[in-house]
Amino acid sequence: MIDDLVLQRIPPRDPVLRAPGDAPPGSVEDLLGRCLRGPVAPPERPEQHTLVDALDTALDRALAADPGSDAALLDIHRSAYAIYEALLGHPLGAGARHERSGWFNAFRSSYEQRTLAADCAEIADRLPAPDEATRLDFVRDWFLAEAKHRNEVDQQVEDFLAERATLDQLARFIQADGYLNYRFFDALVLAQPHFMEVVKHEISKHMWDECGEGDGMAAHTLQFTRSLQRLGLELPAVPPWEDWRPYAGHNLYFLLACNRRHYFKALGSLAMPELFDVDRDAAVVRGLERHGFDAPRDFEFFYNHMEGDAEHGPEWLEGVVLPIVAAEPDAGLELITGGALRMLAMRRYNEYLARSIGLTDDDTESASALGAHR
Repeated sequence: MIDDLVLQRIPPRDPVLRAPGDAPPGSVEDLLGRCLRGPVAPPERPEQHTLVDALDTALDRALAADPGSDAALLDIHRSAYAIYEALLGHPLGAGARHERSGWFNAFRSSYEQRTLAADCAEIADRLPAPDEATRLDFVRDWFLAEAKHRNEVDQQVEDFLAERATLDQLARFIQADGYLNYRFFDALVLAQPHFMEVVKHEISKHMWDECGEGDGMAAHTLQFTRSLQRLGLELPAVPPWEDWRPYAGHNLYFLLACNRRHYFKALGSLAMPELFDVDRDAAVVRGLERHGFDAPRDFEFFYNHMEGDAEHGPEWLEGVVLPIVAAEPDAGLELITGGALRMLAMRRYNEYLARSIGLTDDDTESASALGAHR
């Protein structure tokens, strides 16, 4: 296995933020970079208090939809991405030293409480009455209906990938999609702490699949690495996203998974890509085959997910979601809330992607940037 290190994606030691001097002075990203790269020493340094104040100010601007709110949202979510990567990234990295620091957890608390509250307010009209969410048949039907629904933008994006995207556009989509594809296994692992045996068993099956069912070279992360190599690509340490929505969708997994009180929301959020992504993966496969590739051989990651997720979605419902509702009916609304939050994140991504490729402007603009959608 040592000979295969070239295929392994090992997290960088440096914080996954732009280099010092590239972020606007006084921005959340700039202040966070100074804190993550700085020493751990009590009492906490003045810039650590300044960081939390800057985050709260940026959140005030962003959540009030003031002029410049998109820039504030990008600053906030890009910085939060670096926070979660400090939790999940290189154990010898500078950021890992701070995971118990007061400023680090104050940042997380403010970011998580305020962005989650805003998103929950946005999905409020998609949620059922609490008593409805205690019924197994209702919960099953809700997840299936929400995952099956495609709005106009969703369908336009999938049709574009399948029928019109150039190879360069597909390549940039695949490259930017990689950050979550490498972290999805971690999201599963974080969902594993025990609630009941059947749930642990089902998640273990999905983890076994992610690992290649015992064949290390068939692990999904390595399948994806080979997809990148087939296109002559690699992933930059810092994502190339210049929009807040891909960051926010990625962060949602770890916002939910890193807080035990949101455990059921995290499981509901994980259910949605298993149910929703089958058509997206099929569109990517069609697009690649349109350019002459043999998808089962050249892009096994997308080809296998197109088939595998068709099974995983129903298995997740029957083995995770419904047993929890049967054992703890009050968890039904939490699971549905997590599913609705994930659909909100995916819809935001599609709106961003549609604008990037010109679908929202009479289909006349060329593609400029692509982001992660799960």
